[in-house]
Amino acid sequence: MVKIIFSDIDGTLITNQLIVTQRTRDALIRAVEKGIYFVPVSARMPEAIKPIIKDFLPKTPIISYNGAFIQDENGKEIASSPMPVQDGLEICEYLEDRHPEIAWNVYSGEKWLSQDRSNKWIAREEEVVGIPSQESQLGDLKQLPEIHKLLLMGEPDDILAVEEVLKDCYPDLSIAKSYPYYLEIMASGIQKGKAVEQISAHYGVPITETIAFGDNFNDLDMLEVVGQGYVMANGPEAVREAIGRITADNNNDGIALVVEGLLEV
Repeated sequence: MVKIIFSDIDGTLITNQLIVTQRTRDALIRAVEKGIYFVPVSARMPEAIKPIIKDFLPKTPIISYNGAFIQDENGKEIASSPMPVQDGLEICEYLEDRHPEIAWNVYSGEKWLSQDRSNKWIAREEEVVGIPSQESQLGDLKQLPEIHKLLLMGEPDDILAVEEVLKDCYPDLSIAKSYPYYLEIMASGIQKGKAVEQISAHYGVPITETIAFGDNFNDLDMLEVVGQGYVMANGPEAVREAIGRITADNNNDGIALVVEGLLEV
């Protein structure tokens, strides 16, 4: 009996048009009505996850920042794994001093602080996630109680150069590109797999009674740890081969196909 459904968002829950199809909505609503938890799992911040599901599943637990911040269905914090605020401040200071061509973004809980909202990269990200950032100065970062993620944006060659420097200077942080032009920085040890285990434990659900959907390499540990992991057909071949269970792509109701089958059992 499945008691929790976990799902990545981009390339999985939402289509290439950034929406959840009606068929997938209906399947998930039916699952929740039967007492099954639905939990979105994403590198996005909480406020960039909520608009995607608010009109059909307004109250769900949320795993954001790939697991660095976990909330229950009422928005109460379950777990938080921030990076040192001082490290975040130092990195942003370094960028402004040595690499002004790269834009910084700082995420703390439900807050998104950005360097310059007129910057083309930041404006693009605001459009994609559908929420505005809070334009901030370096001094504002000192007031933050915690930092869950830094997102650096710039031309691929600039990002690559900065990535090498920061990995040398901050070996205790997790530093990786999510796109050639995006560099994400978080505390080390952040994994979707660990986060789904924390949610399962919080709700007293055996991990064997959970399923998950994902489409990329950062979903692998989550797909491996749950009872049944499903890769979207649009995922890379290496991910599909590693997991074995494949459903239809994100544009063709891959989640709904599996969930509908579960509900018929």
